[in-house]
Amino acid sequence: MFCWKRNRRRRVVLNMNRRLWITSAIGLALFLLVWAAMATGLTKAIDEGGLRLFDSWQWLDPFTFFGNGETIGMISVMLVIGLWFFRRDVYGMVLVVVAVGGGYGINEWLKHIIGRARPPHAEVGGFSFPSGHAMIGTIYLLLLAYFLAQTRTKRGEWAAIYGVFGALALLTGLSRLSLQVHYPSDVLGGFLLGGAYVSACLALYRTLVQQCGRL
Repeated sequence: MFCWKRNRRRRVVLNMNRRLWITSAIGLALFLLVWAAMATGLTKAIDEGGLRLFDSWQWLDPFTFFGNGETIGMISVMLVIGLWFFRRDVYGMVLVVVAVGGGYGINEWLKHIIGRARPPHAEVGGFSFPSGHAMIGTIYLLLLAYFLAQTRTKRGEWAAIYGVFGALALLTGLSRLSLQVHYPSDVLGGFLLGGAYVSACLALYRTLVQQCGRL
């Protein structure tokens, strides 16, 4: 009976990891499509129309707080400390550092490689594609959702946690449109790449933890 339960749990973990890898691959493929469409000018009409649409949505502006570097850094440090004190999860601590720090590095590298200028009236410097707030916000907020969901046992509670943090990530990205500092394709690209990257990081983390017998 014990071996049957262990094998069943192993199959569940493997299936989840497989879904994470598939999600990562799909997200990356869609990001590349958005990049190609942006580079060839196919998103120009949508980008300009989107900026006009969100220009009057000032209620979104405060949500940019969740994508600020100071906010992400503070919450990430708190998450790392919590993973040590409450779970002694060294792999989880490494996951947070690699996912958030690595995501930031990838975002900055891509921005300089692509070199897309920001919207005409943006009051911030730097390049535009992909949106860092959308990408890094997606990464660290989904990590928070993942670790919080691990403390619950009911599917409804899991869904509520992921729903709340997913909505926060969405609003954080959309706030960059209401502030007129990114084009819609920048934000969409950030969401897709952030989702793809955090899914790959979680798949690797779960594989390592499973090998240690903790999943």
